[in-house]
Amino acid sequence: MRLSIPALFISTLLLSGGTQAAPNDPIGSAVTVVNYVTASLETDGQPRQLSSGDDVRQQELIETDADSRSEIELNDRTKLALGPGSRLLLDKFVYDPDISGGAIVMNLVKGTFRFITGIAVKPAYVIRTPAASITVRGTIFDVYVQNATETWLLLIEGGVEVCTQSGKCLVHDEPGKLIRITADNVEKPAKWSQLKGKQNISFDGAFPFIVSPPYIDPTPIFTRDDIVLGGTEDKEEYQEPEQPKKTKPKRTDNDDDYTPPPRKVKLKKKIEYREYPRETRHYPERKSRGREILKKGVKVGIGVGIGLGVGYGLAKVFKGKKY
Repeated sequence: MRLSIPALFISTLLLSGGTQAAPNDPIGSAVTVVNYVTASLETDGQPRQLSSGDDVRQQELIETDADSRSEIELNDRTKLALGPGSRLLLDKFVYDPDISGGAIVMNLVKGTFRFITGIAVKPAYVIRTPAASITVRGTIFDVYVQNATETWLLLIEGGVEVCTQSGKCLVHDEPGKLIRITADNVEKPAKWSQLKGKQNISFDGAFPFIVSPPYIDPTPIFTRDDIVLGGTEDKEEYQEPEQPKKTKPKRTDNDDDYTPPPRKVKLKKKIEYREYPRETRHYPERKSRGREILKKGVKVGIGVGIGLGVGYGLAKVFKGKKY
């Protein structure tokens, strides 16, 4: 391999024949370009900024910035999508529509990719990593090259066979499941919820074309929820993380800075009373019968008392007088 850094090696081996494109020969074109994407030949190293519709050439290194992406279609209708921060080397392209043979070699150096096979004669597509070899026959899959020793593959359609350098092989023919390839092992296909090591990666970052389908493959077979949550059983197993419970601060003997929590004050509901105008009634003055009787009794008593006093006095005056 030309690159000094480990790369994901995709080799499409067709039956025989074909015309090999020379360096600088166009072998496809950029279908879409978002933000800053460059292409550079290893011979001169001078990058050129790609725009939609520009040709891509054999032995060009395609690079996307951290906030960029691009989609490429080759002459045999093989389609590639590059996610943010990815590098792809179009190493070798041998294809002739009039001849049933050829070879296509691409190095997925780092980043995230979607690969869709073209219409060329399809014996086998071979993907090599430093630790494994993946054989493909007409398929769609996403690849995340995390580093030199770890690669993730999500099968969308078709099937692949993965073999390690030690000879351990595994067939992955379960679309919607993932495999994790390390330097010395390839794990069994698993749903995302059951995948080992997934806590070390972000699903949205590793498989951006599931979250946002590319232009070259606009109708998704799987949605993000299909992969992350899976079927009904996985949805039942998946639970939102528990929210931490609120605890009241407790005062200790040496806690001089303790501040008691504010008390909850329950506001009383204000009751409004409606005022009505009071009606004043006037009644005729009533004379008290008892008061009149009392006045008459007092007058009679006074008169009787005066009469008795006068009579007693006259009796003394005329006492002993003879008439």
